[in-house]
Amino acid sequence: MKRLSISLAAIVVLILLLGCAQLERTTLQEAYPKMYSHSPVTILILPPINNTTAADAGEYFSCSLSEALGLRGYYPLPVQAVFNILQEEGLYGIEGSLAGSRQTLYANLQKYFGVDAVLQSTIDKWDKSWFLTAGTLTVDSSFELYSTSTAECLWDYSVSTQVRLGSSSDNLLAAALESALKTAVEDYFPHARQANIVTFQRALPYGKYHPEAGTDGLNEIPALKYEIIQIDK
Repeated sequence: MKRLSISLAAIVVLILLLGCAQLERTTLQEAYPKMYSHSPVTILILPPINNTTAADAGEYFSCSLSEALGLRGYYPLPVQAVFNILQEEGLYGIEGSLAGSRQTLYANLQKYFGVDAVLQSTIDKWDKSWFLTAGTLTVDSSFELYSTSTAECLWDYSVSTQVRLGSSSDNLLAAALESALKTAVEDYFPHARQANIVTFQRALPYGKYHPEAGTDGLNEIPALKYEIIQIDK
């Protein structure tokens, strides 16, 4: 019993410490100095690492990243064209096991595509829950932007996005059935688009083509480079 009490106390202390850390803030310049020294412009979006049971989530998630990057002042290469080339070269879907070959891959991507950086994303959760006639879609994702010339990580951020889903249905069963009948295009893309645009607005420094490029160094983000974002559909 005493050991259990000590364990519970330790958990409480850990939660409190994490809560305090989450409240701490830092600036974009302090968190991502290499984004300002390297100033990447052209970005190649790699196929997302999809750790969820939603098989189509990765494809629609990656398509939504182009718009999110463009709105921040970057030039992303066309996603589908790049994916087709990576598939032809046998490079599609190997990002999760690169390890020591990462620098070689990025150097080749720079050589053949002429890009300054590559964006790697990971989807860890894509779950829907319903209560009465309202629902919530939770998308847990993380992002890493790597320089193709040095293989250094220029920017990284993790987020849990909670999209509040409305429904015209009158009960839980009807709402759940309505959700289940939606196609992948109707379901995944709009929500991934919302989540990624909001995430990049909150945490990604402006790129060269944004009219306010170079003015956001003092903008604040959570020191942990992680946050929970709620979006109303």
